[in-house]
Amino acid sequence: MATTPSTFPPLSCPMCHMFSDDPASFSEDSGRCVRCSLVLDLEARLEQLEARLRTVEAKPASQVVTRSAGRAARANPVSTPAPSQQPGDSQGFAPVGRKHSAKRKDLEHPRLHVSNRFSPLSDTPAEHSTLVIGSSEVRNVELPAATVRCYPGARVGDIEGNLRMLAQSKSRFRRVVIHAGGNDARRRQSEVVKLNVTSVCKLAKTMSDTVIFSGPLPNLVSDEMYSRFSSFNRWLSRWCPENGVGFVDNWSAFWGKPGLMRRDGVHPTRDGAALLSRNISASLSLST
Repeated sequence: MATTPSTFPPLSCPMCHMFSDDPASFSEDSGRCVRCSLVLDLEARLEQLEARLRTVEAKPASQVVTRSAGRAARANPVSTPAPSQQPGDSQGFAPVGRKHSAKRKDLEHPRLHVSNRFSPLSDTPAEHSTLVIGSSEVRNVELPAATVRCYPGARVGDIEGNLRMLAQSKSRFRRVVIHAGGNDARRRQSEVVKLNVTSVCKLAKTMSDTVIFSGPLPNLVSDEMYSRFSSFNRWLSRWCPENGVGFVDNWSAFWGKPGLMRRDGVHPTRDGAALLSRNISASLSLST
């Protein structure tokens, strides 16, 4: 019996442009083929390992504890034997013995005081620090005197859950920067995303004097993703100023500039992460 041809058009991967009639060959969330999804996951794991290695290499040396050099320099005193009685002692003659030099005093070396030059940073109270929290897009963000928390694949609700854990531990920050929403926009629930953004910013205001929301990066994976991300960015640009939340417009800074986004069209390159860091830093300077 002859098989009837499929009435559905073949699926295409937006990265490698592979065509297939089998839906199982593609990821339901991103629309990419299984092979490209696996490659992206491996690259993300590799970046996590590289970031962990850089963290280990950048750790300050522990405070050195020095022992007193005087303890090692102390020598046991040498007792001088009493001179034996000479035959002429009974006649009133005093024997003349070899003169001994005075006992040398132990030298006390001054104690060497050392300290960790990074300790002022580690002792900084939480109330005066800046927290940057977001998805994997902030993995390589570097800011002075700031703590960056990266949660790959996190949505806005996940960021709120992590902030709630910090709030339960009585943590308070001078400024909180939130970069999230990209993983939510892919799920075609724009109204839910808006409610979650409102909720997470409300929570952040209870534990920080200043709250800043970092807008999404341009997504060129497909026309649909571009439309959803640009719509989300426009809404943020209006909602944030109306609700006392700072806004970082990354869209205009990244748009039309090559070399800032990786092959997946989602994550920034090293140059893109540096530009994202500068955008956030500029917004922080305006909030002071």
